[in-house]
Amino acid sequence: MHTVLLAAGKSSRMGDIKLLLPYRDKPLICHAIEAALAGSDYVIVVTGFYEKAIIPILEQYQTQFPYRLTWVQNPHPQFGQFSSTLVGVSHIPETESFAIALGDAPLITAYHYHQLQQLLTSYEAVRPFCNNIPGHPVLCAPSLLPVILAQPKTATMRALLASRAVREFITEDQAWITDIDTPEAYQKLIDLSCVDSET
Repeated sequence: MHTVLLAAGKSSRMGDIKLLLPYRDKPLICHAIEAALAGSDYVIVVTGFYEKAIIPILEQYQTQFPYRLTWVQNPHPQFGQFSSTLVGVSHIPETESFAIALGDAPLITAYHYHQLQQLLTSYEAVRPFCNNIPGHPVLCAPSLLPVILAQPKTATMRALLASRAVREFITEDQAWITDIDTPEAYQKLIDLSCVDSET
């Protein structure tokens, strides 16, 4: 299984480069990279607006895992998340299942990836839902690759998956829907971390 890790956004609602914000003594993106490496065979990080800022981090992981991690740049990140998805999945082998994950989801672990792998079976994709909110990562079967690549860069995964054979994984685990887009979300993450460290 490959993972496409989306890390190309502008962080417009955060007002800072959110992927570099500290969480448990390391940047947010490090948690996402380490989970993807532990939960899949190969990781493709899609960079964009802040590629220069995160490349030093990516180079460290590539040194540790030279045959399991690479990155590609979305030349047009202003078109949004699906444009980055297209850039990433264009590097997926046609026989490989693949996860689409977020670089700003620090609570996802290898366990979450393994859960999805067990559920894919005969479906085109598996998507987690928590509190009726769709989450990430989304795991896709190889058959979905050409379908994604045939879409325009202005499309959305939510709309595409709505017309496909998708298994909805209903869960109460908030990690699936915890992505850090705003200062409020980041503060909530930090507060939760402080509570966990005290218990």
